[in-house]
Amino acid sequence: MCKRTVLIRDVVRKYHNYYRRNPEAVAMALRHPRRFNVEYLIEECFAHLGKYSYTDTAHCDYSDGSDSKTASIRMIPAAGNSYRGEISGVSTSGGGLKQGSLRCVIYNPHTDSLMYYLLPKSWWSRNLTLHPTTGAGKIIFTYNKTKDTIPRFEQYRVSSFRRLALA
Repeated sequence: MCKRTVLIRDVVRKYHNYYRRNPEAVAMALRHPRRFNVEYLIEECFAHLGKYSYTDTAHCDYSDGSDSKTASIRMIPAAGNSYRGEISGVSTSGGGLKQGSLRCVIYNPHTDSLMYYLLPKSWWSRNLTLHPTTGAGKIIFTYNKTKDTIPRFEQYRVSSFRRLALA
């Protein structure tokens, strides 16, 4: 499977107002995931479950200042049991940072599942990697396949999409 398909399967069909009531639409989305802006659907799912509204303003997605991010772990090992990934678009080339916490949904192709993290700004703002010429910021991470963890993020891991939305 791919990230989009798993996001539709595990999140959109369960938590999106429209898709959870329309199995035909879910079937279409699962057959043709590239036709859908799945990241946007995830943003809507967060807003539906959470105690905040979707604002999609500069540097945040929600009225509480948080932002939705999706990412993937790579299939090719960096070394041994370690696989890299990155959360991009955390800061703009002009240096503008996201306003608050990052609600991260990370696709794990090794287990065909999703991992959930609420990264507070106090942590992620100190852990950015900036592009040398553009200054755009991202968070680089490493997944340990043996332990099924992202060590840098583990203290911020939550057990489910619902818990991440409600955090």
